[in-house]
This record gives sequence, structure tokens and C-alpha cells, in this order.
Amino acid sequence: MTNLTRDSIRVQIANNLSSVNYELNDLRIQPDPFSGWRIVVISPDFAEQSNFERRQIALNGLEELEIEWLDLLTPEERDWAGKLPLDSDLEDLPLWPETLARGQNLPETIRFPSDLDDDLEPPIVATFYSLRGGVGRSTALAYTAQILARRGRTVLCVDLDLEAPGLAALFGREAEIQPGQGVLPTLVALDRGEELDLQSQILRLSELDELYCLPAGKPDANYARLLNFVDPAAWYREESNPLRDLLSRLSSSLSFKPEIILFDACTGITPLNGPLLFDLADVAIITFFPHPQTQTGTEALVRGLLASRTRRNQELTPEPRFLVSPIPASKAPEVIERYQHRALSWISDWLAQVTEQRPESTAIDEREITHFITYQDVIATSDIVGGDRDLWKPYEAIAQWIEVFLPTRSEQKLAGLSPQVNLPELKPQILQELNFSSGTAEDQDDFLKTFVPTESINRALRPEIPLIRGRKGSGKTAIFRRIAEDNRQTRVVVMSPTPLKNDKSWILTPEGFQEVENELKQRNKTWRDFWLVQVCVAAASSLSPDQIEGVSNSLGEDLQRPTSELDFIERLTTLLSRERLGLLAQDWLQKLDDRLSGNILLLFDGLDTSFGNEPEARKRRTQAIEALLSLVIEFGDALRNLKFKILLREDIWLQLKFDNKSHFYGRSTVLNWSNRTDFFKIAIKQAIQAESFQNLVRQMTEEESSSLNPPPLLKVSLDSIDYWSEEQVKQIWNLLLGERMRGGKSAFTQNWVWNRLSDGDDERSPRFLLRLFQEAKNWEKREYTQESQRPSKEPNHKTLIRPRGLSESLSKVSQAALSALIDEEFRELQPLTERLTQIGRSPVEVSELKDLDDEVKLAREVGLLSVYEGSDGEPKRYKVPDLYRLGLKMTRSGQA
Repeated sequence: MTNLTRDSIRVQIANNLSSVNYELNDLRIQPDPFSGWRIVVISPDFAEQSNFERRQIALNGLEELEIEWLDLLTPEERDWAGKLPLDSDLEDLPLWPETLARGQNLPETIRFPSDLDDDLEPPIVATFYSLRGGVGRSTALAYTAQILARRGRTVLCVDLDLEAPGLAALFGREAEIQPGQGVLPTLVALDRGEELDLQSQILRLSELDELYCLPAGKPDANYARLLNFVDPAAWYREESNPLRDLLSRLSSSLSFKPEIILFDACTGITPLNGPLLFDLADVAIITFFPHPQTQTGTEALVRGLLASRTRRNQELTPEPRFLVSPIPASKAPEVIERYQHRALSWISDWLAQVTEQRPESTAIDEREITHFITYQDVIATSDIVGGDRDLWKPYEAIAQWIEVFLPTRSEQKLAGLSPQVNLPELKPQILQELNFSSGTAEDQDDFLKTFVPTESINRALRPEIPLIRGRKGSGKTAIFRRIAEDNRQTRVVVMSPTPLKNDKSWILTPEGFQEVENELKQRNKTWRDFWLVQVCVAAASSLSPDQIEGVSNSLGEDLQRPTSELDFIERLTTLLSRERLGLLAQDWLQKLDDRLSGNILLLFDGLDTSFGNEPEARKRRTQAIEALLSLVIEFGDALRNLKFKILLREDIWLQLKFDNKSHFYGRSTVLNWSNRTDFFKIAIKQAIQAESFQNLVRQMTEEESSSLNPPPLLKVSLDSIDYWSEEQVKQIWNLLLGERMRGGKSAFTQNWVWNRLSDGDDERSPRFLLRLFQEAKNWEKREYTQESQRPSKEPNHKTLIRPRGLSESLSKVSQAALSALIDEEFRELQPLTERLTQIGRSPVEVSELKDLDDEVKLAREVGLLSVYEGSDGEPKRYKVPDLYRLGLKMTRSGQA
């Protein structure tokens, strides 16, 4: 009999009633928390039977069953019987014993609210919890509430720390609490089935914002007495559940409708805070200080949370977030390692099993779900939360964690467009027309229309700046095209990337440069001589006859336009046999310069790839470029109208060694995309080329404001994109992509993209921004088409490209970035990338790469690796940026 299961007991009782033709209205079987069973049987045919007779019929064959609770009732008797046990398995209850037991075996599938494309139905419930006291849990809740309310959200704070109430005091409103007011009296009244005015229990905390508080109650003798009636274990085993009832009433029966409810849970493992974490919460803010005493207990809590399901009917797991508080404000490496690195390492371990189960696109990044609060004396010693916004800033990340589950104004606007805009019809058209040039600048169509001028680019375009440096993909070739394709600017293309040679087929390839080197050695000439001849040939081939006519041509017909690379080599061979070749070429250029007027740029691009990638080719490249830059220093200033403009990759520049290199100080500029608005404008400017998207923007810009319509959402002019402010770029970005990612501290999509596309030196490439947009657009197009073909699924119209498309596409972008770095540029890094793939996680211990010192040095120079722990001089661990990490198929492990 002891081997009977809940299902076998159910079958036996149902068969017993069926055998005597008794109707079965309800059957409830619940294991008792200690031993035995709780059983309720309801049948109208019990009406004429005594309780003894009912028992004989219902429990026939179950005489030895241990029963702790038994009700055999008619439907009429059920009405006055009071609370009855639920028909449930105790393992499902959100109580500490059951939850911690479930946490020992996590489910195979865990779905967080952030995994959904759709928003949660308000209110969003966030429970603030700490295993131990003194970590600023209630303070964090109070500041978070103020931030959310100031952003226009309706926020209700609920003090459920019943044993130590104090939330109202933090807001300076404790004196307003009346006897019988608060959470505790309300829960007891709901448990008794009493009706009450819930509105009167609530305090309004601000006359300016929609910020409210339901206090725990007024601590007096009656309050202490009522504490004895709080029994969540019983509530979750019975039909009537005051906790769920309270949340339901707070959500729907108040004169204001809260968008966000913040629960302040009691410290420790108490009966009440179990349901607040494991049932009612959409988001659980777990606050802890990274002391070893907290590690084991918090880990058990996290595993229990991951094994839980929320009250929502979507099989969702509460979203975990971690607030590490209060840590020392010092940025000393040993402090960061002791507190930040330790906490992140713990969290990474706690979530490791879940991370392994999830695809890379939904992988959990412990950095994004962890926030650090440093100790501030003014907060720690204050009796109430301050109104100074500077004090709020450390808590803004928490507000973002919560607010991400609510629609933004731009999303609401897009979903509620005026009737004449048919978004379901318009969205496929926009997705079809959107096109982002995800390759190199050489391949980009309508280049001048989408060119984005920035401060560093405008400086680079100035004639007096001869050297423009930049990392791979920073936009050097874009500047080349900007100059080469601008008919208002006279220019002479001396060197060009292969795809942009156009009719200049004579510009040298790696094989040509190898021949040049051989000829220079044979004829005892230098790379300086070569460059002078190269410039002369390019000028003679590019400038008009009127500009060249009359210039004494001491170099003869060999300066005529070559017909091919071979023709140029043959002409060069003839010229190299001339005595005083360098002086002759200089003389010709000087005389040409004297005849010209205005600035004529001598353009050099493609120097990084034109020599080849083999070791000998790189050595040749170094010698040639050093000679070219020396020529600029020694001869360039003598030219008044001809101006050198050399575009050079930064890592090549750093390796060069030549006399007077310092003369380029102040005469060179480094391209970078440190300005977020300029960087994001690259994608926006390409998106706006799509006519259907342009029409949507125009309509939302020109929408007239009236008493029935709000002011237009967009305030931009399509005629002045180059001058758009940060806010204007953000408006179009949000319309295109949405404002926020699901989950994570970098909840804003702009933050997410900005962080994910940075290399180890915090540099970013327009090339991979556009690649990310193109891949995300393709993903959205496929997803939207599939949704449209499923009648039961409403296609997503919140944004044109939903944020999940970014995370789904990042892996492809990372693979492309890694290929561009290794296959196109630095093949000598291949042994290192193979090692990193074998290691399989970042950060990487220095000892794991100790036999690859040269490769590690180069990897740090080009942004593949950066120091994670230790100093630049004495690193302990390296980390791989996300831009390359996914391409290397590496997971994260406790990164800061």
C-alpha cells in the first residue's frame, strides 16, 4: 500500500464510485507535506449516505492508506466546507523546501520573459531579495522606483518584509501609516474572505509622479498578533491564496493601474519570500555581497529560481538579475579581482548548466545581468532616499532591467499608426527594399549618397594632412572613394585598392612589386626613386594636357600613360637605367607643381594589400612604405599645389621605423568611430535609401498634431541627415530596430550593438555594423514570412526589425570579422586562433598561451585580445571581444 502513487489512488477511487454508479463531480488528491495524503471526493450521490458509508464506498481497497485529510462531500456540502486542498503535486509549490529540491535537477528547457518577442501584460513584478542583510536591497528598490516613476511609469512598491517593515520609512512616509493599514492586515483579511478597500491601504509618494507604496503595516500589538496568521504553505495548498489574490487586486482594482510592482522581500529563507521569488516575480533582483559566506546559499537560491515557473500562463521562469552591493569604490586591480571578478565568476558557474542548454543567440552574459553598486557614504548614512538625481544614477541599470518588458513610446506609436498606414502590408515592402552594404567600401553602391562625414573624416580630407591612419575597416577606403569620386576635387590616383583601379590597370599587384624590388636591386636604385617615378607616371596619366603642357619632360616618353602593369614595369626598367633618376623626377614634379593652381591630391590607398601577405612581401612593404613616408617629409613641403594623401593601416604604421617619423605629429590623423551618433548614422543613412522606409519616416514626421492625435513622434528632416542630432538618429534607430533588447544591463539596442561590435582596443568598424544590419534584416524577413503563414500566429509589428534579429545574427558577423582579420590580413595568427578555439572559453589564462608570445603580441595590437586581469605589463588573463569570440566558438566565463 505504501507504493501507491497519486495517479493509482485517483484511478482506484474513480473505479470505486463507478462500480456503484455514483457520479464523480470532483476528486482532489494531494500529498501531505509530512506524510500521508489529503483527499477530497465530491459526489451528489453521497446525499443519502453516512460518512462511514461514504468512506466504505470511496476508499474500498485503500483501507491501509495513510490519510491526513479526508472530505467526502455532496456539492451542497462543498459550498459551506470552507477551504479545500488543491488537486496538485506538492513538488509544484513555490515554497523553499520544494523549490530547493527541484533546483537539484534543472529542467531541460528554461524560458525567460526576455526570450519572448512580445511584451508582458502589465504589471511587471520585480522582487528584490537578499539572503543576508546589510546589502542595500530596500535602498536599491526605492531608488529604482523613483527612476521608473520619473520616466513616466506608474510604480507601486509593496513592503513584504513583514518581520522588519521599513520601506515607507525610506520614503519618509512612515508616520502616515494608520493602524490596520498595510500588507499584513490586507493578507489576513483576504485569507478570511473579507472584503476591503484596497485603495485606502496605499500611500501616494509623489504629487508629480505616479509613485505609490503599500506599506507592511503599523508595528503594534495587533500587527504582531496578525503575523501568526501568515501561512504561505497553507495558502498554496488550498483553493484560496491571499498572495495571488492580493497581486490580482493590485493589478486590476485600483483607480490607477500599476505598470510595475516592486516587492521588497524579507531577508533569509522565510516562508513568505519563497512565493515572492518563485511564483509572483517576473524578475528577481538578487542582491548580495561577494563574501564566501554567501556563495553556497545564493547558489542554491539561483538553482531554485531556475527550476521555478511564474504565475503567468506561459511556462516562464523568473528572470534572474544580480545586484552586487556595496563594494569598495576603488578601481585598483586587486579590488576589482576580489569583488567584481569573483562575483561574475560565481554567477557564471551558477548559470553554467542553463548556458550550455541555450543556443548562442540566447546565451546568458553574466556581465549583462549583473550590476555593481559601490559604497557611497551619503546613501549609507541617509535616513531616507534622496531626491538628488546624481544619487539615482548607480541604480539606472536596475530600472532598465525591469522597464525592458514594457513597450516604449516609439513601439506604441508604430503599432498604433493612423488608419491610412497599413503596417502589415508596409513592413514586407520595407524589408524587401532595405539593403545594407555589408561588404567593403570598394563594393558599396550609391557611395556618395550614404557617406557619413565625421570630425575625424573632415580632418582627414584637409589637403594639409598627408597621412590618414586607421584600423582595418575604419573607413580609409571610404575616404579614398570620397576623394576619387568627387568631381569637384582634382586628384591623382597613385595607388588604389584592386577593385577600384578602374582604367588604371598599370597600378601594381604583389607580383609587380616583387619585380620592382628585383629591378631596384639590380640597378642600385631605391624605393624613393620608385615612388618618384610612380607619382610622375600617375600625374602624367591623370592630369589634362593643358595642365602638363609646357612642363619640361626630361624623362621622355616613358611618362606616357602605361597600357598595363607589364607596360609600366618595362617603362620603369628603362627609367631605372637613367643616371640621377630621383633628381630628374623631382625636377619634373617641381616644374609641374609650379604650373598648377589649387590643391591637387596625390592619393595612395591599398598599401596594406598590394604587396601581398607572405613574410617576404611584408618585409618589402615595410621598406617601401618607410621610403614613401620619408619622401613626404623631405620633398612634400616643397610642393605648393600637389599634396600627398596616404591612407595607411594603423598596425603597419606602428611597426615602421624611419628617420624623422615624429615629423608626422600634427600632420596625420587617426580614423576612429568613437562618436556613437556618427557610427550609428552609417546604418541609418543606408536604411533611409529605401523608398518605402523613407515614406514611413516622412509620414510619421509630417503627421499633424490635433486634439485627437498626439504630436508627431519623429522630428527629423530627410534633407539634412548629416546634421541630425543624437536624439534624431535615435528616433529613426528605434523605429527601425526598437529601443531595447530583451534582458541584460545594456538593455538599449544601441548599447548592445556598440558593445558587441568593439574589438579588444574598443575600436569599431562600419563594415561589421552594416553586416549586422543586413543579417538582422534577412533574419526578420524570414521570421516575418513564417509567422504570416501561420494563422494562429500574429506577425510582429512592434518594430521593422525586432531586436532578437541582432542577437540571432551576431554569430555570422563574428565569423566574418574573424575571417577578415585572419584570412585577409594576419595569417600568422592562425596558430593562436586554433588554440583559442581549443580552449573554448574567455577569459584565457596567460599560461595557456605561453608558447605563442609573438602571436599574442600581434593579437593585442590588432584587437583580437585585451588584458582582462592584471596590467598591460604583467597580464594574468586575456579576454576575447564578442566581435571575434563567437567566430572562435568560445563561451564566456565570468568576464567583467
